[in-house]
Amino acid sequence: MTAENASAESDETPKTLIEGDQVERYLRDHPNFFKHRSDLLMAMELPHGGAGAVSLVERQVTLLRERNIEMRNRLASINQTAEANNTLFSASRDMVLDLVNAREVVDLSDIVRAGLKNHFAIEFGELLWLEESLSVDPIDGERAAVVSGLLRQSQAYCGVFRSEEMTALFPDCLTEGSAALAPLMRNDTLIGCLAVGSSDVRRYDGDVGTLFLEYLADVVMRLPCLDTKDAT
Repeated sequence: MTAENASAESDETPKTLIEGDQVERYLRDHPNFFKHRSDLLMAMELPHGGAGAVSLVERQVTLLRERNIEMRNRLASINQTAEANNTLFSASRDMVLDLVNAREVVDLSDIVRAGLKNHFAIEFGELLWLEESLSVDPIDGERAAVVSGLLRQSQAYCGVFRSEEMTALFPDCLTEGSAALAPLMRNDTLIGCLAVGSSDVRRYDGDVGTLFLEYLADVVMRLPCLDTKDAT
């Protein structure tokens, strides 16, 4: 066979092209590929952070370090959330114990007001009665009309309120602010309102959840002192 024929035959031999995805897939399936190929590993370089290059091992170390930092940050966040939840649980327990020890309906407003400030460091907190069926004096008619107009039937929510609205909810607040409101319902009738508020208009904006306030409202409406003939 002449050199010319050999060259022609070589040109006719199909060439197998290896795609980058195939190489990547193979290396993922064989993570120890470079373990006994130190010369090949030393020869490999990956661009990183500019015109320079670092070895594959250095790049791996950098990635592991970054992931380690990320995991530590996540763990710290989880711990902070756990501590906050533990604090909230402890405060909720103390608040509920204060409420279940109430013997008279007339005592509830003072208990709620004190509990919200002492256990949760809430700036303003009120339990407001809107009608007389519980043998307790409701708030005055003009104030009750304002509060009733702010409530949404059977739905708690957060919002920003004008100064006169905040004062109707919280007599000690004379400025605009924000609040979370939970209606108190009995037999589909609005009888009261549980409210927490702040002079900071951003404290209870639309992004703040109302789950705790709804839970506290449910506890109030199931207290033994409310289970009387006048409450039915």
